[in-house]
Amino acid sequence: MSIDRRRIEQVLSIIRDLTADGSKQTTPADVAEQLRADNSPIPVWQLRADFSQLAAEGEIELDQETATWRMCSDRSLKNTG
Repeated sequence: MSIDRRRIEQVLSIIRDLTADGSKQTTPADVAEQLRADNSPIPVWQLRADFSQLAAEGEIELDQETATWRMCSDRSLKNTG
């Protein structure tokens, strides 16, 4: 697994954890805060690119009205097929 892929998977894992903790919507800043707490900081510009990659893969989607990100509602269908 490439370094970029590993980082993107780490970002997705944090988004999933935040969602499991009751946060329905997330921002790159929320993920950056968690990464800093874990002593693994990533620049926000890189996180924004990772969010875009995850959106292209159908894992997350942007809520245009709130400018926050959420897990795709159809991701369970994607993972079963």
